[in-house]
Amino acid sequence: MPLPASVCIATPAYEGMCRMGYVESLLALTINLMQRGVGIHFTTSKGAMVVPGRNLCVDYFLNKTDATHLLFIDSDMTWRTNDMLRLLDHSDLDIVGAMCPRKDYDWNRIAQIARERPDIAPADLPLYGARQVLDIDVRTDDIIEVNAIGAGIVLIRRDTFDALRSAHPEWLQAGNSIHAGTYAYFGGERNADGVSEDVAFCLDARALGKKVYACPWLRIGHIGNHEFVGQPTATMSCAHPPA
Repeated sequence: MPLPASVCIATPAYEGMCRMGYVESLLALTINLMQRGVGIHFTTSKGAMVVPGRNLCVDYFLNKTDATHLLFIDSDMTWRTNDMLRLLDHSDLDIVGAMCPRKDYDWNRIAQIARERPDIAPADLPLYGARQVLDIDVRTDDIIEVNAIGAGIVLIRRDTFDALRSAHPEWLQAGNSIHAGTYAYFGGERNADGVSEDVAFCLDARALGKKVYACPWLRIGHIGNHEFVGQPTATMSCAHPPA
């Protein structure tokens, strides 16, 4: 499939902060997309509450741009440009995203792999110990259908939001705040039972017949006090060292 005709990159940045690794990855991706003729828009929210910020980003995408797709990227993520282009090649899918690693490692597994595979470079060992947000046994290098995907890095078609808005007019927010007149696609009572806002969003979309996919080939960095790097295809299989 071709790349999207245009994309709105949206980053809900906690208190307006972002990591340098994110900036470096974003610049490389943006330059590459421009060279390929993909239209680019960008928006962010800078408050202390990320979930309402997602809704503001969606509102900007829908009402201030003509972009065909929204690409959420959190401000503490890093990625390889070619990996992201491969995700964007799936522009025909309703929702498709990365399996982002947690900010944690399975050190016992890393020790086991180090003993069993002395040929693996020490710098690559963390890939085999990354704990994934999605607990899925991935042994493929192709997209897989899932029940839900995190919004750390996720591509969403415009018509997915159109369908949700038509099905849920009650999501329109009233009052006098900055959110008045926008729709609560993320958050609200739907995830009051502990389900995260991105999982709730995916479940709402799937209830309308939309499908959600994950890209296990994406090598994602999740920056905390350390940059936790994960690649599901490496974590789940020790047959070959990571590319």
